[in-house]
Amino acid sequence: MPRDKQKRGRRAEAKRKRDDVITDPTVLKRQKSSDVCNYPNPSYEQLEIRGDYIPLDEEPVDYTGTPFYGLLDIEEQEYFSHASGLLELNQFETEEEKSIFIERVYEEANGKELKIACSQSCSRLMEKLISASTVSQIKRLFSKFIGHFLNLVQHRFASHCCECLFIHAAQYVTSEMKKKSSKEKENLEEDSTSELQLEDLFLKAISELEGNWGYLLTERFASHTIRLLLLVLAGKPLRNPSTTTVIASRKKENLASKVGTQLDPSISEKRAVPTSFNKALEKMMKDLVAGLDNTYLRALATHPVGNPVLQLLLSVELSHMGKSKAKDPDSLLRRLVPDENLQGDGESAKFLKGLFYDPVGSRLLETIVQDAPGKFFKLFYKILVRERIGSFSRNEIAGHVVVRILERLSKDDLKSAMDMILPEVAPLVERSRLTVIKALIERGIVRGVDLGPLAAALLSAYGDDAVSRINNMLKLQRSNKESDGTTSSSNTSSPEQLHGSLLAQAMLKSTGPLSELVQSSLLAVTTETLISIAQDPVVSHVLQDALTLPTSTPQFRRQITSRFSGKIAELALHSSGSHVVDALWPATKDLLFVKQRFAEELVVHERALRDSFVGRAVWRNWSMDLYKRKRGSWIAIAKGLEDSTEINPNALTHKPKSNIDLARARFAAKANGSKEPS
Repeated sequence: MPRDKQKRGRRAEAKRKRDDVITDPTVLKRQKSSDVCNYPNPSYEQLEIRGDYIPLDEEPVDYTGTPFYGLLDIEEQEYFSHASGLLELNQFETEEEKSIFIERVYEEANGKELKIACSQSCSRLMEKLISASTVSQIKRLFSKFIGHFLNLVQHRFASHCCECLFIHAAQYVTSEMKKKSSKEKENLEEDSTSELQLEDLFLKAISELEGNWGYLLTERFASHTIRLLLLVLAGKPLRNPSTTTVIASRKKENLASKVGTQLDPSISEKRAVPTSFNKALEKMMKDLVAGLDNTYLRALATHPVGNPVLQLLLSVELSHMGKSKAKDPDSLLRRLVPDENLQGDGESAKFLKGLFYDPVGSRLLETIVQDAPGKFFKLFYKILVRERIGSFSRNEIAGHVVVRILERLSKDDLKSAMDMILPEVAPLVERSRLTVIKALIERGIVRGVDLGPLAAALLSAYGDDAVSRINNMLKLQRSNKESDGTTSSSNTSSPEQLHGSLLAQAMLKSTGPLSELVQSSLLAVTTETLISIAQDPVVSHVLQDALTLPTSTPQFRRQITSRFSGKIAELALHSSGSHVVDALWPATKDLLFVKQRFAEELVVHERALRDSFVGRAVWRNWSMDLYKRKRGSWIAIAKGLEDSTEINPNALTHKPKSNIDLARARFAAKANGSKEPS
């Protein structure tokens, strides 16, 4: 077959042309080094590798766009570090002295706010300052950050300052809104140009981030700020335990408690927000998912950074915008789960089934179960969960979703679900996966379901011997070995011991065989074991509940309280045991002779108790000063006679007036010229 006619020596000619461009090797070396310095982009550096490379009509990536706000000098760093230490110690004599100090730090930081926020060593000072600032200082700092939020929220240290600023500014938005409405009612004129409202500052900050939501959604640091902004605009609680883990990680430090400032209680409750926030929230939520297709949205469900944002978007959509929003085909729930019937091996059914076993996606599924409309939840439970709830409860990850499902079941569905889970109780107990069992007990108490079969399953799993049962449930043998060893981690507890303690506390809240399982075990152990339980920071809660809950019978309290004779002073001086001593006060409400015996033990060790912080608390809670001075009054309190005349002097006014009282009243009436009292 004839070949194509080709020109000989073409490779050599191409090589000569390349060599003619730069003949000096030093120039080539210098040019390469400058290129690497100017464009630190690996794909752009590869332009020098191949001579036949045809570049596209695009510019290399520019990494010089991120602004640099400068560095603090050594003197400034020392000053701000010293100020941070003083704020953390919080040893100011008066609040006025503290406010003067904070204002001076603000004056020193004037013009350096962005440097401090981006500083690794001084950004913590900025957070502490914000936590202790007044509303005017927060506004001033907020105004300094305006125009830089897009860069600050992506910064490792400045992003924490932005979050702290948003949290503390949010608590003043509602108060400003109330003041504004009251001034409008009084028709008072106000110079609106003097100072921007926090409402306007928030809207300006959000406008800076617009157009970048898709990237910030999965950005390592900015995603935390997006979650917080969603809560602020929706007026949802910012310090609620259910939302704290979604906003920030568990390693997030609470600097407000160290500075000694108290947040407004409204920050932990649902807040009223301006109407402009509702409009901004709808636009923000729409823009966040506008450029994302359904496939990418489902990929976010298992993304470790994007998943928490998706959780909040779903929660706000379903709770803040109403359940009817779920019917909208453009809603986030319908984009994730477009199929209405969830039948067969459809795309939506496969997606939801996959979330059960995913450590990240299961959290999104918990949010769907909690906030989804009732019609959707019933269909979801009937088709995907009801027949498989036993196998789901076996899995460590899917078990958390099962707990959320149990919280929404009716009485009949809960009874059938318990029947499906009962065969799995023994394996769950063996692996110390007790969250599903605990949820079954708690929901059974609420719904009024008979928990006798569950008690029988737990008895079979833990054994008939009462001592070994409580040892296995609370992991007492392991804690005793740790206390006897040389390790110093006595205050740490294993997750198995914590889950066992929570299960025992849930069992004690149920009347009948469940509480009797724990009570009989506590009576069967030795006194030394009982004292060790009382002194354990985790397990002692079981003993406190056993003494104080309404399920505690008089017979049980009479038997268990007598075991503490001679040990009251020892427990009162212990950080955990002192709470058990406090619980013994209501536990002996109908056992006055036992309570007096315990009080005598406390009197004997009065000096040691007064020298101890926890001992002084026990002395005060047991009213021991009254016991020493007025024994009769103390006995009246011990019997529960708080309304007696010996304790409450105001009770005399409710008694019939004596003759001398009537005479005094008549004399006073004559002096005042009024009628005689009848």
